Amino acid sequence: MRHLAALVLLIGLAACGGGGGNVSEAKGGLTGLYEGGDGPRRNQLCLVDRGGTTRFGLIVWAGAGNNSCTGKGRATRDGERLRLAMQGDETCVIEARIEGDAVTLPAGLPEGCAYYCGPGVEVAANRFDRSGNSAEDAQRAVDLVGDPLCG
Repeated sequence: MRHLAALVLLIGLAACGGGGGNVSEAKGGLTGLYEGGDGPRRNQLCLVDRGGTTRFGLIVWAGAGNNSCTGKGRATRDGERLRLAMQGDETCVIEARIEGDAVTLPAGLPEGCAYYCGPGVEVAANRFDRSGNSAEDAQRAVDLVGDPLCG
């Protein structure tokens, strides 16, 4: 009888343990919101794991103006390397570094990345620090008109 009670307790604990949490978070995944910059608006990078594929959205602002670099696509992590492949009309693959809770973009980017930027804005050499680690936090990243980047 005692073994049956212990088994019931273990099954109950296992059932409760899976509720509500993001699988990516449990494994120390990328899902979340990363922010940076010191202008009036924060630069934002959101990452969300959906069924084994990590999607991202990115916006970098130019000072007080409305010009920005913005794009979405697929992210792939390999150790400290984070590959951000933009989805759009021009080929842009950013080979960023991820260390702890910080993502740093390289100083030089492929030519096609300029397509995703307005006048006077550079996406290169920006740093984003994790400010939230859930899919809900990632939803706070929005584009120029207020639409979610990781929606």
